[in-house]
Amino acid sequence: MRRSKQAGINFLNDPKVAERIVSCVDFSGRDVLEIGAGLGQLTKFIKGYRNFTIIEREADFADRLKADYPEINIINDDALKVDWPKFEVFVSNMPYSISSPLLEKLWNSEFKEGVVTVQKEFADRIIAVPRTKDYSRLSVMMQLKFNVERKFDIPPSKFTPAPKVYSTVLRLEKRDTEIQEGFDDFLKTVFSQRRKKLKNVIDTEIQGDKRPEELSRDELLEVFQHTNAQRQS
Repeated sequence: MRRSKQAGINFLNDPKVAERIVSCVDFSGRDVLEIGAGLGQLTKFIKGYRNFTIIEREADFADRLKADYPEINIINDDALKVDWPKFEVFVSNMPYSISSPLLEKLWNSEFKEGVVTVQKEFADRIIAVPRTKDYSRLSVMMQLKFNVERKFDIPPSKFTPAPKVYSTVLRLEKRDTEIQEGFDDFLKTVFSQRRKKLKNVIDTEIQGDKRPEELSRDELLEVFQHTNAQRQS
């Protein structure tokens, strides 16, 4: 489910699609967090968990979820502002308008796996590779933090009201990659001038003749670590 037009919400209207989304991850004996459950289109198919928490911003939806699922911990609050409980599995049909900040909060969380539904164009940016127009800071950070698997696309007709674009279901598996503080800010700087050679954006002795959009995630991480070490020496 997504949200009604007033809150940018489009509701998933096909139970078979909902069940297929939920089947992408394993809930058995695990702590589960679902963001933006709406009226529980995905919730009803989530079984076998140890603990289950839902964060739902809309008060009327939260009240109905509490009535329908008294065994689940329902938090009526903004997922971007409230602290998240500990969890191992993440689930969300993300409202398009907050997909980016929600994923940024997710990549700073400790968990095992998750399944998210996002706008197809946004998914293209997440899984993009170097030398493509969609390759960006988002691509680098998401691919460093997660093993990302594109599962399937969902046509607009499967939502009410129907959005103008397709949606994509992604499975995320958290990686153990250690990323030094400041790397995200480094990416913001270099990708703000993605068409310029790196040496014209930052002071670097390696990869300077390449553009940020040409460098792999590991190459960008190497440049950041090198320039960081230079600065500290």
